[in-house]
Amino acid sequence: MRDGTVPRRGPVLIAAAITTVVGVAASVAEFAFPDFLRSIGTGRMQATLVLVPLLVTASGIVLAVSTLSSGRSDRRTLARIRAGRAPRFHLPVLTSGLRTTDDLAGPRPAIWTVDESGLHAWAPSRDTPVLDLPWARVRRFAVATKAVRRQRVAFGIWITTTDGSDVVVQPRTALGRGDEAGPAELNTLVRVLRTLQRELGSARDTPAGH
Repeated sequence: MRDGTVPRRGPVLIAAAITTVVGVAASVAEFAFPDFLRSIGTGRMQATLVLVPLLVTASGIVLAVSTLSSGRSDRRTLARIRAGRAPRFHLPVLTSGLRTTDDLAGPRPAIWTVDESGLHAWAPSRDTPVLDLPWARVRRFAVATKAVRRQRVAFGIWITTTDGSDVVVQPRTALGRGDEAGPAELNTLVRVLRTLQRELGSARDTPAGH
């Protein structure tokens, strides 16, 4: 993410193809041997056995489609970023994940960049950032959580601002990938952003010659 390079899609697409084939094969096997299903005790167990292969097939298809779509979108966005910027860090995010106190109008960003002036949100359809957050407005970074079945679950990064226009973004695992980052990856990203804030934000506030 530091150099803004989209990883090779081949391994992910191969994994998606294998997952899809396994799901389809399991579904075909179930219909080819109906006696096996009837031998299972309860109707709920039978329904579960039918549903699992369908879910496996769907997950493989979704993985392939999201990887192809994210790859194209990220390459367009990166081309716009490179036209006039040299970021220190690239943060790919889910386009559906941006949340602010008054939300953004227009295109949703797919990649956030970090440089000496602050944070910038980029969309593939815009030549300029859809949102700029200078370091002077950024107070802190933290892992954002939400309640799921009475438990707090990490789902994004909370960017607290000095003027109350907080932003919550949902990072993806990598450029060109459509899957969202997990709790461990979110903690790592927060540490990286805090380090960049100390390095770049403090350097910008230091008078020349000091």
